[in-house]
Amino acid sequence: MNNMTVFNKVVITFILLALFSLETLANNNKITVGLEPFPPLVNEDGSGFVIDMLNGLQDNSALTFNYQIMTYARAKRELKRRRINIIGLTPKDSETQKFYQFAQELSWHFDTTVDLYSTSPNHFDINNLPERSIGTLIGNADFFAELAQVPREKFIEVGSLTQLIMMMARGRIKVIIFERVAMMSTIKSLQNDLRTKIPAEINSPESPQKIYYKKFKIIAASLAVAKSETGDLLKKQLDELLSENTSQYFKKIAPYAKLPNSGVIE
Repeated sequence: MNNMTVFNKVVITFILLALFSLETLANNNKITVGLEPFPPLVNEDGSGFVIDMLNGLQDNSALTFNYQIMTYARAKRELKRRRINIIGLTPKDSETQKFYQFAQELSWHFDTTVDLYSTSPNHFDINNLPERSIGTLIGNADFFAELAQVPREKFIEVGSLTQLIMMMARGRIKVIIFERVAMMSTIKSLQNDLRTKIPAEINSPESPQKIYYKKFKIIAASLAVAKSETGDLLKKQLDELLSENTSQYFKKIAPYAKLPNSGVIE
C-alpha cells in the first residue's frame, strides 16, 4: 500500500509538472531577451535596429519582449540557467560545442562582417602576436579563438567597445576583433577622445592615430533560445514570425558591407 501511495504521488507530480509546463508555454507570452550592446543594432539604452525588429513582432503576435542589456557572457549564463528566453546576437553555427549543449539558434539570421582593427597593419598577422594582445568583448573570445585558430591565451576580454578602442589606442592591446558596424560606428563616435585623451607620446593631437581595419570573416548573426521543449516551441514561433523579409530594419547598415576588405577608418 505504501509503495502504491508513493507511486501515485510520483505519477501525480509528473502530471502536474507537465500541465504546468504546457500552461507556461501556452500563456506566458512575456519573453525576456538578453542582448549584448552591438551599436547601432543593439544600443546600451535599449534602442537599436534588432530591437525595432523584435518590437515589430509584437504587433503580429501575443508576445511581449522585455529587453535586458548585458554582456554576451552573462547572456549565455542566464540562458543556460533558464533565467532568460532569448539571447543575441549570436554567431550562427559558429559558437562553441559547449554553447550548443544548452542553446539553439533561430533559422533567422543576417550577414555581418567581422574585422581586425589595429593602429598598425603589421599587427594583422595575429598568429605572431603575444598573449593577451587581441581584444574583444566579454564572452566572445572562445569562439573567435576557434574561428581564427589561434590560442585562447592571445585574447583579452573587456566590457565595452569604447574600453577596447581606448586600450588599443594606448598600446595596451595590438588588435581588436569584432563586428564591423558596431566597431566602426563606435570608433567614429570616439574621434574626439582619440585626439584629446591619448598621451602625446602615443598620439599627437596634431597627428591623431589612424585605425586600420582588415576583413576577417563574414558571420551570420542570429538569436538563440534554450535547447529544451520550451525553447523548441519558442524557436518555432519566432521562426514563423521572422520568415518574412526583415531587411528593411537593416537598410541603414547595408553600406558597411560594401566597404573595401581593408583600409583606414576616416
